[in-house]
Amino acid sequence: MTVTEMLLLAGFAGLVLLLYWIKEQRLADPNNNEFIPVDQMRYVAAIENNTVNAELIRQSGNSYKVLGTFQSPSQAFDEIEKSFKRARIESVSVLQNSPALFKAVRLHHSHGGKAEGKKLGGAIVRIAYPAPSDHPTNPM
Repeated sequence: MTVTEMLLLAGFAGLVLLLYWIKEQRLADPNNNEFIPVDQMRYVAAIENNTVNAELIRQSGNSYKVLGTFQSPSQAFDEIEKSFKRARIESVSVLQNSPALFKAVRLHHSHGGKAEGKKLGGAIVRIAYPAPSDHPTNPM
């Protein structure tokens, strides 16, 4: 390995450590609601206190597991937190936070070789709107 290659490798490692440190600093900022610990999701979420659907997503963005319908966002976040703790996800990046939708993904992407992209990557909680068949129809 030449000196140039060693310097490039050290520079790359330094850049990776710098990015990790920046993410951790954002996570430590109490005024930052974009990067949060998993157990803070329920407090940061702006989703309405109503019946919600919850789903876990893979790192690739595809569906991982549909958790189902819950009577309140709090119940949904209980299940999401359990799954995140099993997957050793400690912090998330909030991508969307509105009264109708909350979406968060893992802060540190896991590059796990063969299983990369298949691992748990995030969660979506959305308001469960009634099915169109539940609405009375207008006779013509």
